[in-house]
Amino acid sequence: MSINPYKPTAANLDQVEPELAVPEDIAKKIKVGWIAGLVSISFTMAFILWSFFGTEIMGINAWGLIDVALMGGLAFGVYKKSRVCAVLLLAFFVLNKIIMWMDAGAPTGWLMAFAFMWCFYQGVAGTFQYHRWKRDTQTV
Repeated sequence: MSINPYKPTAANLDQVEPELAVPEDIAKKIKVGWIAGLVSISFTMAFILWSFFGTEIMGINAWGLIDVALMGGLAFGVYKKSRVCAVLLLAFFVLNKIIMWMDAGAPTGWLMAFAFMWCFYQGVAGTFQYHRWKRDTQTV
């Protein structure tokens, strides 16, 4: 008996289909979403570090590190093209803004807030478009 039943099968790597490149417009939207998350995290970290020296800005203190961790995880999820993370990142930002505006008594910084919301919305749109594109290209 010359056949070894424990020998692993040989894979023909030449027949593996290359992964299709994501369309640039979709990839750009996703990139805008996760980069906006990183920029928001950077601003929040700067305000947290400033609060360590005794001056709170917009009510942000060391407890903001929880926000930074959550936003970091969600931004990474958007980078990995997760629709759930993209929607949660947008919702988390909007909820935080509403709470900050209620604490301040007036909506301050609304222009920058809407710019971030637009960027996070781009991430949401991009992730949904990516998964639709991926589904459509795999069924063809």
